[in-house]
Amino acid sequence: MKKLLKIIALTFATLGLMLLVAFLVSNIKPMDMKAKTEELKAYCARNGYNTDYAILVDYGRTSLQRRMFVYDFRQDKIVISSLAGHGAGGRSTVLRADFSNAHGSHCSSLGHYKVGRNRMMYNRPSVPAFELIGLDKTNSNAHERGILIHPSAWPLSWGCVTMPVHRYHQLSELLKTQRNVIMWVYEK
Repeated sequence: MKKLLKIIALTFATLGLMLLVAFLVSNIKPMDMKAKTEELKAYCARNGYNTDYAILVDYGRTSLQRRMFVYDFRQDKIVISSLAGHGAGGRSTVLRADFSNAHGSHCSSLGHYKVGRNRMMYNRPSVPAFELIGLDKTNSNAHERGILIHPSAWPLSWGCVTMPVHRYHQLSELLKTQRNVIMWVYEK
C-alpha cells in the first residue's frame, strides 16, 4: 500500500511540474515573432490589407501555450495574447493539430485569412463569431466550410480558431474599429 501511495504521489508531483512548466512557457512570446510580424506586414502592404493590426496564430505551439497574437504594427507590439483551439479532425489531439482544407475534415487549415464580418454561429445562434475567408490554396475552402474565429472553453473545434471568451471580447472590441484585417495561421 505504501508503494502504491508513493507512486500516486510521484505521479501527481510530475503532473504538477509539467503544468507549471507549460504555464511558464505559455507566457513567452515566440522567438521568431519579429520576423513573422515583418513578413506579415509586408504581405498586408503588398496586398492592400490593414497595416495597423494583424493576427498571428502559431500552431507550432501546443494548445497549452498562448499561440494567438494580435499585433499592433504602429506600436510594434503584441496587444492581445491568447490560447487558441484548433480543429479536432484527422490525427489532431489536444496538444497537436492536423491540417486539411477538405470539406468535412474538421481540421484547421494553414495560411492567410481575411477576417470577415461579425455574426452569430449557425449551430449555436447565441455565440458570436467572425467569418474567415481563406486567401491561400491551403485554406481556400474556409468560408464554404464555415471556419470562424469564435469563443470556446474547449481547445478542439470543427476546424475553427477558438479562444477564451474574455479574449474573444477583447478581439471583438478591437475589430469593431478595423477593416481588412489579416490572420496568418502557420506552423513553424
